Amino acid sequence: MLNCRACLWRCIQALDTSPSATQRLRRDAPSVLRHGQRRSFQTPSNLIPEYARPARSVRYSGPKTDSWSESPQAANIRMKARKSLTQRRPPAQDSVAPAAFPPRKMGRRDPSVSTTDFNRRKKELQHLTDPLELANFVQKELAKGKDTEMLQLVRMASHSMQSTVAWNHIINHYLLNGRVSVALGVYNDMKKRAQFPDSYTYSIILRGLALNAQHSGSLGKALSVYHSLSAPNSRVQPSIIHTNAMLKVCARSLDMDALWGVAAKIPESGPAAANAITYATILNAIRQSLLVGVPVGESEEEVAKRRDAGVMEGRRVWHDVVMKWKAGSLLLEEKLVCAMGRLLLVGARPRDWDDVLSLVEQTMDIPRLVPRLGSTARLEAGYPELRAPSILEQYRKDDHVSPTGKPIRGEEFLSLVRTGNNGSGASLYTKPSNNTLSMVQEACQKIVAGKAANAYWDLLTDTGTYAIVPDANNLNARLRILRQNRSSAKAVELIKSGFQAKALAPHPGTFRIAMSTCVRDKNNHHSLQHATELLEMMAQTMEDVDPKAVAMYAELAMSFPLGTGSDKVHALTRVYPLASNIRLQLTVGAAAKGDKAGAYPLRGAQRDDALAALRKIYALMDSVVLSDAISEEQKRLFKEERSRLGSFLQRTIFKE
Repeated sequence: MLNCRACLWRCIQALDTSPSATQRLRRDAPSVLRHGQRRSFQTPSNLIPEYARPARSVRYSGPKTDSWSESPQAANIRMKARKSLTQRRPPAQDSVAPAAFPPRKMGRRDPSVSTTDFNRRKKELQHLTDPLELANFVQKELAKGKDTEMLQLVRMASHSMQSTVAWNHIINHYLLNGRVSVALGVYNDMKKRAQFPDSYTYSIILRGLALNAQHSGSLGKALSVYHSLSAPNSRVQPSIIHTNAMLKVCARSLDMDALWGVAAKIPESGPAAANAITYATILNAIRQSLLVGVPVGESEEEVAKRRDAGVMEGRRVWHDVVMKWKAGSLLLEEKLVCAMGRLLLVGARPRDWDDVLSLVEQTMDIPRLVPRLGSTARLEAGYPELRAPSILEQYRKDDHVSPTGKPIRGEEFLSLVRTGNNGSGASLYTKPSNNTLSMVQEACQKIVAGKAANAYWDLLTDTGTYAIVPDANNLNARLRILRQNRSSAKAVELIKSGFQAKALAPHPGTFRIAMSTCVRDKNNHHSLQHATELLEMMAQTMEDVDPKAVAMYAELAMSFPLGTGSDKVHALTRVYPLASNIRLQLTVGAAAKGDKAGAYPLRGAQRDDALAALRKIYALMDSVVLSDAISEEQKRLFKEERSRLGSFLQRTIFKE
């Protein structure tokens, strides 16, 4: 009953007999049964009765550790407790399990692969669970030269996934490095491991064989791979990309029979139909067959006949191109147009050269700036007949007008006739660039149309029309036109404005063409002065002067019909400092070019050109010494230099 505080309070209050209210018991006073839980702050501790004091703790005087805490049972319990805190709890049935590496098939270890490499490849494959990740990893490691390791990796990965892209990277890597046999071995190994080649695999192999066409057997291997696409059990259908790559292999192998055999099977329509790259490859192959691999002992008439037959074959190909272009099934490209134009330029007839301008008019809508050969307008304009001394007599007559008054050949290059006023005709034509500019300049040079060449140059390079920025090849072609017209002053100005002003590095051939222009223009009073300017520009822009250009300058100084003795002395003072540079090229060596490291002395034809240039300089010094243009005191200095140069020539010529 007394466990309840309220009941206890009523019992105690009944026993309280104090008269005053202040001396009565208070309900909010602490209970007498809980003295040990509170400390009295009013009564000193020595006055608190013993029963009211809190209980004191008894200090244990025995050993500090008991036998249980040191027992094996207690240690086992503590160990299990620690494990339960550190180990992962099993996930619930509805929770997501943590990511783990699934077991994968990697096959048995190849005896050629060490255990260490096999374990490394296994660890790498644990993180490469996707074919795309595997392909990216293989491509990155192949760039570091780890082709053997990546081949091991892809072989192991082929047991559990389709890794065709990774195999393609390895095949492409070997082909780019010229290891054709190894690449084809990997291709066969790929098929044995149930990794089916895709369209990119065949494209990579055929393109790689075209890059390595110089190796024996490349054409046969390419034909075997290409014909396998047409097999009944082939998973990949041949496309025009495969055909173009195969045609390039045939062209680089100089096998026209194989090329025509592949081209004959190209369908007229569909995804495997010929495109602009196909026709450009065929035309370039025809041109290459006319220039390379000429039979030994072939006469000029046989050469001309063979070239004329090749050009006629190209004209038939172009007829098919124009028909498809008109039908809208073929999109023209500048590469295709220039391939046909370059083929015409190697023809044996002047009409072939002239048709280049008609080709440009037909495909680029650039009007002819000179009338066609064999046309009435050309005769009325007063153009003379082409002399063409290097052309055989039976091919020169092609310049005359036919009895009917129409051109004899060249109808396949007639301009298109526009129909309708929709204004969409401009989109049919291709846009010219630097390749077209060089081709037009060469055609004008062959038909001796200097004014037309100038007009074409201004039209194509004008910023308001086509805005073509001439490159080094364009400028060299322009220099040949100026050489044909004996324009030495314009040649010097072209090098200043075209090369130096645009920070283009002239080639040695550039100065040869320009210097030969001055030699051809030797009847001009200023031609020697122009040649001196070219010589100074060559010494400033080139580390090693060109011996051929120096020899032409010395020859011009000696044979200059309008020159005086002072002109020869001035030319000698300009050209003799360059003789020391030529001597260094013969002894120490010329500067390194391309991938070659270090200087190397001139050999072969280059050595002969350098010696010829020094002989020309020696002859120029001899002519100055023997003349009366300078005093005896000045002759003494020139004689000393002449003797030094003569001694060097004797030592160099009779050294071997």
